[in-house]
Amino acid sequence: MPRPFATCGSCAHVWPTWDEFVRDSQLRMLGFQGTLGHPDTNLLVFEHRCGSTVSVLTKRLRHLLPEPVHGVNLRSLRGTLDCPGHCLSLADLEACDRPCTNARDRELIKLVQQLKREAAGG
Repeated sequence: MPRPFATCGSCAHVWPTWDEFVRDSQLRMLGFQGTLGHPDTNLLVFEHRCGSTVSVLTKRLRHLLPEPVHGVNLRSLRGTLDCPGHCLSLADLEACDRPCTNARDRELIKLVQQLKREAAGG
């Protein structure tokens, strides 16, 4: 049996696939937690209906986005004058237009929110 995409640590609810997880109306996106210098450890944080939080590594959902431009190595702008500060607040769900390692994951926020709206019929 394949490993489930995610499991709630509190109530043990299981989401077998990324699609079921993203489209679950019982999950509300709380925010994005970026890790300075380690974009593969960035997290999308959700609140489950049971009151617990469920976090998913953004790299597990990046397949939903178009492939990045090859040959472009972006660095983190966090803490620089070029950074608008979106990644400093968990609850900031805005996209970022800066050439930063976290900008792609911030696009993922928008896409997940869109998929959730579509699943809810809106």
